[in-house]
Amino acid sequence: MTSPKHTPRVQTPKDGIAWVTGASSGIGEALTRKLVAQGWKVAISARSAEKLEKLASEALDQIIPAPVDISDADAVEAVVVKLEAEHGPIAQAVLNAGIYITIDAANPKFDDYAKTFDVNLKGTAACITALTPRMSKRRSGQIAIVSSATAFGGMPTASAYGATKAALVNMAECLRIELHRYGVLIQCVTPGFVETPAQDDNEFPKPFMVSADTAADRIAKGLKSDRFEVTFPRRFTWMLKLIYALPRSWHIPLVRKQTGWDKPVE
Repeated sequence: MTSPKHTPRVQTPKDGIAWVTGASSGIGEALTRKLVAQGWKVAISARSAEKLEKLASEALDQIIPAPVDISDADAVEAVVVKLEAEHGPIAQAVLNAGIYITIDAANPKFDDYAKTFDVNLKGTAACITALTPRMSKRRSGQIAIVSSATAFGGMPTASAYGATKAALVNMAECLRIELHRYGVLIQCVTPGFVETPAQDDNEFPKPFMVSADTAADRIAKGLKSDRFEVTFPRRFTWMLKLIYALPRSWHIPLVRKQTGWDKPVE
């Protein structure tokens, strides 16, 4: 049984620094600015050192560039060690890095599956492996894993991306169960469609799409709560949850029709 002393709690800038992965663009870039405005010192990671340096130039005293390829577990471990040695404990981490590669199911490429799994799933696991032993030992910490509404059920062209995002929800639930007694707060973010370059390759309708700045605002607010799931926009994500709660013999044809994948191939 968790003692009151070790009950997971929302972290604040007084507890340490924040770490955002996938911070060179999109949600991660916008979220970095939100956290800085809240008083956090934020370490930012992505593969592009140049883009990280540009973002850091906006707030030199509060943003720490920490370029890394998260699919390299040893490199991730080294970055976390360096950050904590030089700037104090990572109190809050938002594991946002990910890629979307569309899959043509009739002509798939194995490399597209492998790359998606390496970044979205193995990369997140590398970050978790570096973070949770330290947070567990301190009996304090907060990690938000960014998944997607595609985790709720199948969508066209998302057989790689959706599989990784569904796995991340399961990963987050497992960690939420296990790490509660160590005082570590685990959350999962499941956004709907967010306006990013990754969406340009998706030909099916994308209702209720929000900007990266709006998404970052919703995540920043969610980080101030201890609820497990941060999902938005709710009118879309809850509708999806209801659709996917239907028997598969119903919801699969429904999704096929709604996304335009019910038309025969010419």
